[in-house]
Amino acid sequence: MLNPSSAVGWPYSGHIMLFTACILFMDTLVFAAGAPKNEPFHLSFEADQKDSRLCRVVVTAADVRSWASLADADDTQFERVLFLKRETQTDQSLPAMLGNYRLKEDRLEFKPSFPLVRGNRYQATFDPAALKRVTKKPERCLQATYAIPLSESLPPRVLSIYPSGNQLPANHLKFYIQFSEPMQQGDIFEHFSLFNKTQKQEVPRPFRHTELWSRDGKQLTLWFHPGRQKTGVNLNVELGAILNAGQEYELRISPHWAALSGHALGSEVKKTFKAVEMDERQPEIDDWKLTTPDAGTRAPLICQLGESLDFALLHSQLRVQTETGKSIPGEIQLDEGESVWKFIPVTAWQPGDYRLVVGTVLEDLAGNSLQQPFAVDLSKQRSDSSPRKETVTLPFEIK
Repeated sequence: MLNPSSAVGWPYSGHIMLFTACILFMDTLVFAAGAPKNEPFHLSFEADQKDSRLCRVVVTAADVRSWASLADADDTQFERVLFLKRETQTDQSLPAMLGNYRLKEDRLEFKPSFPLVRGNRYQATFDPAALKRVTKKPERCLQATYAIPLSESLPPRVLSIYPSGNQLPANHLKFYIQFSEPMQQGDIFEHFSLFNKTQKQEVPRPFRHTELWSRDGKQLTLWFHPGRQKTGVNLNVELGAILNAGQEYELRISPHWAALSGHALGSEVKKTFKAVEMDERQPEIDDWKLTTPDAGTRAPLICQLGESLDFALLHSQLRVQTETGKSIPGEIQLDEGESVWKFIPVTAWQPGDYRLVVGTVLEDLAGNSLQQPFAVDLSKQRSDSSPRKETVTLPFEIK
């Protein structure tokens, strides 16, 4: 596979070859190492033998002196000479793909920063006029098109959308959307909309345009714009709140959004919910109720939270320890719209004293944490300089 680029360029892989299994169209189809005879330049794609999504665009010059003007070039200068776009983005007003340029002897190379996407066609353009060479006749642009076929895998699916409940506070902040496989990233917000079913119209500009993905590309955190959900902030005043208590909404995901495999979802995904009154109260750990299991069993420790809390933080901010601080490995399960937290140990419970350790960044659906409410009144913040606690604990005993 292609290796990441470094300050001096990227090393070659033993698996690089001209990828002929994909559809490759060029002005002149020549697969020699150098430029075609009597032609000053040759444009081609080179792809990884094991993964056709990993490729580089290569321009080979008949005369290495052709690259003299690029000796100290920056990316902007390189992009005038060679760029790559999706075939649907060939309009010159749209940006070219990001990537790394390198000159090596008679070759100018461009490697995209990200793998290409199956099911798409890409067009590379080389403009020799941008080299400002002195020639007897004008030099024409070269173009090459590279297409990656779809895999034979099934279309992606939306597995879950959290919060799972159908009633959300009017100052709700974010959704977690889980997919069956990694999805295409970049410019994803055209695939999302929020429809007000009560008013029968779309809500304008509801989302914060920041993509927050899990490492495996299978979970997206989709935020409502916090500036519209916080009372008195500019966007809230100018555009109004996103949700109005008592009204019904649909979060909609376009059927055209595709996975990295190139397959689209195929059908629209909807989550219907009703907005209820705003939640401006912090979660109170003292209101939680623990149900302890019997020793010698793997029955779950059950914590009734009293309200729905943040799905992701319920997985990362709660842990079980012995009295001496040793962590107990186990599985976390959520129930009743993320208002019940369950912990199932890997091995049977032993008699003794334990504690449930909770990170104080744990939030409810409106962003109110154990530390502070989401809508902080700066004029009423405490004046003492004592540090906030990072964790709080709930002790319990296994008998």
